[in-house]
Amino acid sequence: MTLNGIVEAFKLNKENLEKACELDETDFKFSLNKAVDILNRFKEFRSAFLDKKSLVVTNGNPYITIILCMQAISQNISLTINVQDTMFALNSAIIKVINSNLGNDGPKITKYMSPREFINSDFDDIVVIDDKSKYFFLRDELKVKVRYVSLLNVDLYTDSEDLSSLTSTITDYCNQERIGLDIHNDKSIDDFVNEANKYESGNIALILTKEKVNQMDIYDKLSDKKVYLNCNPFAKIEVDVALKNILK
Repeated sequence: MTLNGIVEAFKLNKENLEKACELDETDFKFSLNKAVDILNRFKEFRSAFLDKKSLVVTNGNPYITIILCMQAISQNISLTINVQDTMFALNSAIIKVINSNLGNDGPKITKYMSPREFINSDFDDIVVIDDKSKYFFLRDELKVKVRYVSLLNVDLYTDSEDLSSLTSTITDYCNQERIGLDIHNDKSIDDFVNEANKYESGNIALILTKEKVNQMDIYDKLSDKKVYLNCNPFAKIEVDVALKNILK
């Protein structure tokens, strides 16, 4: 199936995807337009075929499922996604749409895996996205060889109490849309930048400040992250990170 064919399949299944989202009984708001924008980003995706079996554990964010499926198809990877029993109806519907012309060779989904299944799995690569507790459990408790990748984890820096109501709004939105959020408001912006570089933190830095800052210096120091300064990135944040190669 071509990329255009997958986009068309999503559009034709808009009603089915919306019904699946309702079945999950969450506050998550699925946007077909955002899904299509993510898919269209893959016109730019470039990577060699890897021909391996990968298992990716997510927090159930459906847009991450779309990103993973497209990366797997682009790289000839046999992919299984474990959504940890979160939004299984919508994620399953997404997999079904993507696999409509791929048959048994397309990505697979599971909502639960026992510790024994992880230990005895034959995957070439196991990745945990945005869930450090699951990563540490697999690595330290089960002694499974596993990688951690941050994709939709936001480090939010604010330096003003005037921004507290905005911070609350962002927190509610991230909880609804299954986006990880760590709030940093007890340090200087320099300390925040240094910590973000020193420790394995989010893939995204959102900086809200009333102070004058050296914008280029911040972008340069946080070059391995997607950085947003004094703006609202949430209409397109999933689209912006879609090409970060998780399965390489």
